[in-house]
Amino acid sequence: MLTKGEKGILFLLDCCNGQISKLRLVKLLFLISRRIALYDFMPYKYGPFSFQLYHDLSRLERDEFVSTDDNSVFLANRDLPKIDSKVKNIIRMNSQRFATLDDGMLLDHIYEKYPEYTIFSLYRRTMEYERDSAGITTIGYEGKSIDKFLNELIVNKINLVADVRRNAYSMKFGFQRSKLKNYLEKIDIDYIHIPELGISSDKRENLKTYDDYQALFAHYQDELDTKRDYLDEIKSIGKNKKVALMCFEKDVKFCHRGIIAKRLRDDGIEVTDL
Repeated sequence: MLTKGEKGILFLLDCCNGQISKLRLVKLLFLISRRIALYDFMPYKYGPFSFQLYHDLSRLERDEFVSTDDNSVFLANRDLPKIDSKVKNIIRMNSQRFATLDDGMLLDHIYEKYPEYTIFSLYRRTMEYERDSAGITTIGYEGKSIDKFLNELIVNKINLVADVRRNAYSMKFGFQRSKLKNYLEKIDIDYIHIPELGISSDKRENLKTYDDYQALFAHYQDELDTKRDYLDEIKSIGKNKKVALMCFEKDVKFCHRGIIAKRLRDDGIEVTDL
C-alpha cells in the first residue's frame, strides 16, 4: 500500500506532464508540505531535503511506478492511485503557481523565504549557523520521521548523539544504527552507541501502566550504580560538545533516558529534555 507521501509524488509527477527534475520534485514537495503534511524536511546541501522522500522514491522505482536517471524522475505508470481531494488541490495549485520559475529561480525563491534551510547549502547561504560548545539534553524519536528528528537536532545545535538503546535496531526507516550514523555524519553530528546503558527487551515486556514503568526504573536506578564509567563518559563529552541522549519513547517519563538524566542532575549536571 502506498503512503500519503508516495501518492503525492505520483500526483505531482502527473501535474508536471510525467517528468520532473529531482531538485524540483524535492523543492515543490517542500512547499506543498508547508500546507499539508506529506514530508518533513531538514537543511542540506541545496536547501530543504528529505531522506524519507528519497527512500520512498526508491520504493516507487522498485515497484515500477516511476523511473529515474541522475537528474530526473519519470512517471512510468499513469494508472494513479486514489488520493485525497484536498491533497490533490494543493499539489495542483503549487505546481501551477511555480510553473513559470525554472529550477534556479525556484531555489532562489525558497532560499529567500526560508533562510533557515540554507545553513548547510553548497549553493548559497542566507543564514549563519553555529553549534553549541557544551551541554547535555535528551531526545526520543517516537512519532518522528528521520528528517524531523535530524532537523530537531540541528535546531537545538547538537554536536553528538549518544544512543542509549540496548539494541540500536528499529523497523522505522532511518533509525537502525548504521543508517542513523550515516545520516548524522552527513550533517556533521557525531554518533556513539552505549548499549551498556540500555535496558534489555525482556525486561520491557508487559509494561502497561505508569506503575509498571516506575518499578522497572527503580531497578534500573540501582543498576546505574555499577555503570559510573559510562555516566562519566557522557559528562566528559558534554563539557566540549552538546550531547543528545537518544532513545525511542516520546515521553521521557516512560523512558530510561529520563533516569540517566536524573542521575546526571543529581551529580550537579544540567540536563534538558527535548
